[in-house]
Amino acid sequence: MTAEALGRFLHRRLREEERVARDAIAAAPGAVRDVMADEIEQVLTSRDGRTTHTPLAQFGAEDPVKLLTHVARHDPARVLRELDAKQALLAEHRTRDDGGCRVCRQGEPPRSPCTTLRLLAVPYAGHSGYDDSWRP
Repeated sequence: MTAEALGRFLHRRLREEERVARDAIAAAPGAVRDVMADEIEQVLTSRDGRTTHTPLAQFGAEDPVKLLTHVARHDPARVLRELDAKQALLAEHRTRDDGGCRVCRQGEPPRSPCTTLRLLAVPYAGHSGYDDSWRP
């Protein structure tokens, strides 16, 4: 697969993630911002005081507090910030006419797709559209 195909794949995945994050914000305005995990009750609480009870122990979580803390840290606002950074990296690593990355300038002949784009795609390796030839 070409660098262009990988770029299109990444753009689609990032747009999907953005849509999901924005849908979460729209579904519960304020409730998904600045959330914190509570060690005693195993709940997520937002700055505005809304609480989401999440009894993770019933799902077999060995340490529900650690799991809740992870969920709280990856709130939609943070996801959107990370997506902005990934979009910027994707824009920086556009390909040249010869198929190589205009930033990385790797090897002779240039490797295409570049390692940066390949690394950005790794989280999506389980997606049906992921091409194993993109692995770094």
